[in-house]
Amino acid sequence: MSPSTQTVTINGATRLLGFVGSPVIYAKSPENFNPRIAEAGWNAVLVPMELKPDTFDTAIAGVMAIGNLDGLVVTMPFKERMIPKLDSISPRARTAGAVNAAKRTDEGAWIGDMFDGVGFLGAIEDLGITPRGLRVGLIGAGAAGAAIAFALAEAGAASLCITDRVPERAAQLAERASTTRMRDVRAASFELRELDLLVNATPVGMASDDGIATDVEGLSKHTAVVDIVTRPSTPLLREAARRGCPHVGGSAMVAAQTKAILRFFFAKN
Repeated sequence: MSPSTQTVTINGATRLLGFVGSPVIYAKSPENFNPRIAEAGWNAVLVPMELKPDTFDTAIAGVMAIGNLDGLVVTMPFKERMIPKLDSISPRARTAGAVNAAKRTDEGAWIGDMFDGVGFLGAIEDLGITPRGLRVGLIGAGAAGAAIAFALAEAGAASLCITDRVPERAAQLAERASTTRMRDVRAASFELRELDLLVNATPVGMASDDGIATDVEGLSKHTAVVDIVTRPSTPLLREAARRGCPHVGGSAMVAAQTKAILRFFFAKN
């Protein structure tokens, strides 16, 4: 039976996993995780938990105190803010400066890891391309952007130009990423016609009245496009389709992350 046909049965022994973010209404994680959890025979369920940014510190403490809560999937805007709440984080989470999954160990400690880079690489594999040798333009230097930048470096991308609405944040990420084996990293605007891959790692496109996070003049069918926003369609993806670009959205990234995060949650401590 395929994961999409599995259903979750909830009883008094069911363990909880939380999906924490703001907003969570467009998130694909519950529908990606729960059928796979059921198929594997785990008595657990992932539920969305919308926490407000201005009350996050108080709210997350209460959430993490729930006795039958075993793990959290963390999305915008809390990936960086989650780190101080944890007892330890993985090296790649430390490099990215953010986590998007955390679990409670058998000893009661909370540990975190970052899977946005894993999900991103899985998404571009859906396009039939690999990062090695690619010239990449990255919009967004937040938590997801950082994880994607380091994943690209590890996978052998040739160059990376980073933009962000806060220029200092782009500059800081470029400086950190320049310590990797991908030496051509810049916080700078880019010419789309010179790129092999364009990545939107911002929330622009999440709201129904959003536009596109960059000027798409010069975008051609020779440039692949990844938009990490999880709506079924975004203005950027529609423009990419109109121009004949290979393109993929955030749902593909979520699907690739799901497998890795489930291994993280249910592996023996």
